[in-house]
Amino acid sequence: MTGDPMLSVQALSVRYLTPMGPKSALRDVSFNIARGEALGLVGESGSGKSTVALSILGLGATNARMECDSIAFEGEDIFHASEARRSILRGDRIGTVFQDPFTSLNPSILIGAQIAEPLVHHKHWTKRDALARAIELLDEVGIHDPKRVSASYPHQLSGGMQQRALIATALACEPDLLILDEPTTALDVTVEAQILDLMSDLRRKRGLSILFVTHNLGAVRRLCDSVSVLYAGE
Repeated sequence: MTGDPMLSVQALSVRYLTPMGPKSALRDVSFNIARGEALGLVGESGSGKSTVALSILGLGATNARMECDSIAFEGEDIFHASEARRSILRGDRIGTVFQDPFTSLNPSILIGAQIAEPLVHHKHWTKRDALARAIELLDEVGIHDPKRVSASYPHQLSGGMQQRALIATALACEPDLLILDEPTTALDVTVEAQILDLMSDLRRKRGLSILFVTHNLGAVRRLCDSVSVLYAGE
């Protein structure tokens, strides 16, 4: 593969300010993801995996202090970019699926409206067109009767269906990079396998680059081309 990597993280360090003093979470973490590559970032709980994902997105906690040479997306340094610029990229060029659909989905908004929102916000589609596209996306991620599901609330769906709806939301604007932060942790083994197969299929069809954050080496083997191990923040 030629040209700039899709994502390049160079010398990322993060510490949290606590009542007991600063606590280091990451120290000089560096990796690259090529275009079309799926990289697994693995490590035990508390090793700093989710901190890496949130730092890339510019969504660190208020008590987090980050230092980094650069976080480059397609050659553009987004670590030193303005929040307005990062906000444009999030949900548009960079899609994200977090680990718990029960907290990621708004319980008071219909599924279709939640999937349509990135299209209205980033692409300036009409609500009518965006809702129609939401139904198509639900069908693409393997939801049966997508029109009915689009008109449902999150609590009316199973965990696997909720996770598929989150994936549909992340894919709405046809991103180039997808960040998956333990997307199958809350699911049973059978549904986990279905979601991983879905992500592999979508990656092939869309040419996605993927950062897959997980502690599950079996899932990494199923989805990823390469793996980086994070241990105690390094």
